Amino acid sequence: MVKTIDNENVCSISTPFLDRHNDHLDIYLLKDNGNILLTDNGYTIADLRMSGMEINTPKRENILKTALNGFGVKVNDKDELYIIANSNNIGQKKHYLLQAMLTVNDMFNLSQETVTSLFKEDVELYFRSKDIFFSKDIKLTGKSGFDHNIDFLIPQTRTKPERLIKTVNSPKKNNILNAIMAFNDVSQSRDTKTANYVIYNDIEKEVSNDVIIALENYNVKHIPWSHKEDNISEFSLN
Repeated sequence: MVKTIDNENVCSISTPFLDRHNDHLDIYLLKDNGNILLTDNGYTIADLRMSGMEINTPKRENILKTALNGFGVKVNDKDELYIIANSNNIGQKKHYLLQAMLTVNDMFNLSQETVTSLFKEDVELYFRSKDIFFSKDIKLTGKSGFDHNIDFLIPQTRTKPERLIKTVNSPKKNNILNAIMAFNDVSQSRDTKTANYVIYNDIEKEVSNDVIIALENYNVKHIPWSHKEDNISEFSLN
């Protein structure tokens, strides 16, 4: 839903995507010298602070910067996530901003008592310890024309297809659906046969059965982190 604010110079868009409070994510569009500024109005970082997560260390600042760089999104001195668009690419830029908001929310969905290393880093370290060859942070374009970030890509072999992997630290419905949509969009634009995987963090977190059913319905293989050793053969080159 689009709502005009401030004499048509600003409008807000309520999107179908939900945050961790099950509220719809809103983005704001402002006219900016012939361009269009898309912003979250500071919501994403403010919400993290309210949950007790401060971005107050070099490591956390670097995590935020890395997450945003993957989508071409920046943060200003008011802690607003934003991206500049024009009339030709506003759809793509809106997609990037939403993906950045969801990614930052997921990456920082950690309490102060939680382990300091991020889940994606844990997966990477595990792959390296098992001598699994991969490329990381690969952008693939879907049938929609939108780019999707794939966390890890393991090349095909004579006996195994190419494997695309997305990691989900917080396996909630919205994050899982986001991964499914990305795989489905990418699969419709590529001739290469692929196997799609979601590796999700189930340590001390209850995972809804609806999440598992959704992944199975879309033929996405799901691997809980607690069972990674049981599934290591899925990622080997043999």
